[in-house]
Formats: sequence, C-alpha cells, structure tokens
Amino acid sequence: MRLARALVLPSRALDRVGRSGADRDRGDIVLGWLTRITIVLGIAGLGLFDAISVGTTAVSLSDQGNMAAREASEAWQETDSVQAAYDAAVASAKEANPLNVVSPKTFTIDSDDTVHLTVSRTATTIVLYHWGRTAEWAELTREGRGRSVS
Repeated sequence: MRLARALVLPSRALDRVGRSGADRDRGDIVLGWLTRITIVLGIAGLGLFDAISVGTTAVSLSDQGNMAAREASEAWQETDSVQAAYDAAVASAKEANPLNVVSPKTFTIDSDDTVHLTVSRTATTIVLYHWGRTAEWAELTREGRGRSVS
C-alpha cells in the first residue's frame, strides 16, 4: 500500500505544478509556428490585395478612357467645339469614377473625329501608395481613344 502511494504522489505533484517542461516546450513551438504562419499569410494577403487592386484599376481605367473618348467624339461631331468635347470626356470619366483625371495636354481630335486622351487615377491600396518607394506604382495612367459612329 505504501508503494502504491509513493507511485501516485509524483503524478499528483505534477498535476499541481502543471505540465512537465517537455510538454510546455512543445506548446511553445506550436504557438511559435502558428504565429509565424499567421504573419506570413497576413503579409502575403496585403501584397495580394494591392496587386489585385492595381490590376483591376488598370483594366477599368483603360475601359473608362475609351468610353470617355467615344463620348468626346460624339460631342465633337454634334458641336464642333473642342471645349465641349473635352467637357464630355471629363464628365464621362468622372461619372465612371470620381477620382479619374483627364489630362487636357494629351486631349487631341483627329480629322476622322477620333479622340485621343489620357486618364489617370491612383489605385486604392493598403501598402503601395503609403510607402514612399512604391507610391508611384499605385498611380496609373492609361490612354484612351474612340470615335463615335453616329
């Protein structure tokens, strides 16, 4: 009976104190790896969000520039006024996205009524625009051209 008590006592003493040192180390290792994986996945997620944002902004900016050029061409055919055509391009671009900017320096109209213009916008990003070295990567400019068929 005394021998049984002697064998039971160390396990009870271990329960009072807590886990053994080896068990505690194993938990710290798992927690350390989980923390690292969470940090790596978080950084990858931020980078992926910024990349997708820049890509979708570039594609939509091209489409919006072409649409603005078609609208400007239509206004030019109706009024023969460069200012009215430019205003129509700006209105179309701003309607698509209020942050779009149509450059007046690149706005041209060909003899066949094709309008050429440049549309710019800053992509919505989490890291790129706010970090000095990569801020220019978020500033996108696309050329648009279009001619109204009416």
